[in-house]
Amino acid sequence: MSTPKNRLEAALNGQYIFDIKALLKETHAHTKTQILPFIGAMLLAFAGVMVFGMILLSVFEVTNPLEIAPSTALQIEVLLMFFLAPIMTGFLIMGIRNATQKNIKPLDIMAYFPRIFILGLISVFISFWISVGFQLFILPGLYIWVVTSLVLPLLVDKGYKPFDAIKLSFMLTNKYLSSFLFIHGIIILLVIASVLTYGILFFYTVPFMLTLKGKIYADLVGYDEDNDIINISELRKDDTTFDA
Repeated sequence: MSTPKNRLEAALNGQYIFDIKALLKETHAHTKTQILPFIGAMLLAFAGVMVFGMILLSVFEVTNPLEIAPSTALQIEVLLMFFLAPIMTGFLIMGIRNATQKNIKPLDIMAYFPRIFILGLISVFISFWISVGFQLFILPGLYIWVVTSLVLPLLVDKGYKPFDAIKLSFMLTNKYLSSFLFIHGIIILLVIASVLTYGILFFYTVPFMLTLKGKIYADLVGYDEDNDIINISELRKDDTTFDA
């Protein structure tokens, strides 16, 4: 059986083959098996963002959200990014765990809040460059969005330093850029289709997209379950239950 290190070396050498049809088929099969925990996590995240958003509006004494000063809006946006960074990381790891047939639960999205500072800083850094890219005729922004798509899981799954994670994400995605662009094109279409259904389809497409990303990540990089704090906490919980 190949180790994560071997998978990564093979991927960097261009030995991974993107079979889009097989990826989509397998992703659909995995999504069906654990869709309820994803839906629970989505509802939990929505509630958390709503509460945090109201707290921010209260702290900044915003009475009319449509008339926020630019400086205040920027501060609120940055704080929201920090709040969302560990949640998005949790969702991405849920996708990886589901793709590798590990059990997931809604509270998994809370597992990475202890690392909110570094995850928030990286998210703000990446978002800044994506925004700059979109102002430069859109395509650079889309490119940066695609090539940084592996950064957050690389940070928490592999324990890379921030710029090492960014560098490796760039290297891997550029090695298979056309396939990554195609996959993200599918993701954009799924988002559009979900919006057209007034958001109802998101209850399927979000778990599907996360599992698809998780499958690609696991195939390219390998999933280090021994380093996964979700897996570690579950093992400790089992040991405590056994000792009791």
